Amino acid sequence: MRVRVENPSARALAMRKIRENETPEERAVRVLKYTLYNHRMTMEQYTALRVAQADRCGACKEPLRFGEPRAVTVDHDPRCCQYEGAGMRRVQGQPISCGKCVRALLCGPCNRAVGFLERYPQRVHMWIDYVRRVNR
Repeated sequence: MRVRVENPSARALAMRKIRENETPEERAVRVLKYTLYNHRMTMEQYTALRVAQADRCGACKEPLRFGEPRAVTVDHDPRCCQYEGAGMRRVQGQPISCGKCVRALLCGPCNRAVGFLERYPQRVHMWIDYVRRVNR
């Protein structure tokens, strides 16, 4: 959920107005361009991933829902590019990855799950035990 700032800048107001008036196709193009920039990928690299995965999630193999907000994510190895000079904190406006560590396209739920599993591998068994316990 996005929080609206009390006193947004003129640029932020202009961008909000543009986004409110854009078509779903325009939004999809904008999001794709941002994704490519964020992961330092070319359109050819992104298309190659889509073809290699047959437009399915690299983890669960469910069909990816291109064009829906936050439905398709680019998975990368976070150990590869540790936000140089930022003390492990991403600098706003800077790419997320170097592009060399891109692993697959994932659906949103799988991307979040992989992130948690990578950050907290020692908790996997606790999560499984919890789910089994509460679903009896």
